Amino acid sequence: MTNYIKSLFICLIVLFSVQAYADYTLGAGDAVKVIVYGDADLTRETRVAEDGVITLPLIGEVAVGGLTTIQVEKRVAEQLKRGGFIANPQVSVFILEFKSKTVSVLGGVLKPGRYPITHPTDIKDLLAEAGGLTQDASEIITVVRNDKRSEYDLNEVIERRNLSAQDVRLVGDETIYVSVRDVAVTGQILRPGKYGIQGGSRKISDFVALAGGASEAAGETLFFTTSRSGTPDTKEINMDELFRTPSAEFNKDLVPGDVIYIPKAPQVYIYGEVQRPGMYKIDKNMTVMQAIAKAGGITIRGTQRSVKLHRKNADGKLVKQTPELTNTLADEDVLFIEESLL
Repeated sequence: MTNYIKSLFICLIVLFSVQAYADYTLGAGDAVKVIVYGDADLTRETRVAEDGVITLPLIGEVAVGGLTTIQVEKRVAEQLKRGGFIANPQVSVFILEFKSKTVSVLGGVLKPGRYPITHPTDIKDLLAEAGGLTQDASEIITVVRNDKRSEYDLNEVIERRNLSAQDVRLVGDETIYVSVRDVAVTGQILRPGKYGIQGGSRKISDFVALAGGASEAAGETLFFTTSRSGTPDTKEINMDELFRTPSAEFNKDLVPGDVIYIPKAPQVYIYGEVQRPGMYKIDKNMTVMQAIAKAGGITIRGTQRSVKLHRKNADGKLVKQTPELTNTLADEDVLFIEESLL
């Protein structure tokens, strides 16, 4: 009696597994159990050969490669009936071992690679088989089935929350990708690099601060690029406004793959008769006079009348001119304060 109950329990487990994986197609290496009810001598446990066939009593070879278990049941029954062996055969086919299908696990896992489906399994089991998640893995799991792409929250996958068995089960040929919590912060930043999304949502201002803030050579704006809609989208944001109003709508929550770029500010080179010749950042609407003041002012050997401006024209050629002190500067302008002849 105990053996009967045990056998019944095993059969129920197998039956549940087969129903859950009814659309799994058989391939080389899969182990199956073929039961012909009413004739125990025809029941067989066998493995699909390399050419996709199994061999059964009476009917010999049966081509099962690429068929589901339901299709195999019908094919075996038809061959038994057509051969005149059983008038009305009742056949069931159970998958004992999955060998022909694999699932690719990529991204933020410890052991990325291709894993064979050897038994009924789901996303959680495959992630565990791949060694679990890396330290910088995100909680976003992407599963690609044929041409369909689905995204799941890791916690919902583990807890089977808001998801059906169909959502998380794997039958082979899927790709699981675990996103990495990387947001790139580049350009004129004190500590450029990639930073992880830790402890929930993070905004643009958080990542600028995390990377040490803008350098002295940084401009007044940054560029934020995201591909969350499927195509890259870039926005220009004023950094002063970003930090002055951190709750503003443009201070977006970031997702893996987002990029923050802080460009170099426009610069002017000042040399000649000034106290501190060199390259200087052009502040907004900076004039010639303000730039000279930034360079420490004119020496006793120079005069305001001896200021010359070298600027590239539309053809890229430098053109020398005598500017007004109230003229505004442009990127790559060169100011030369000549020595006074008086």
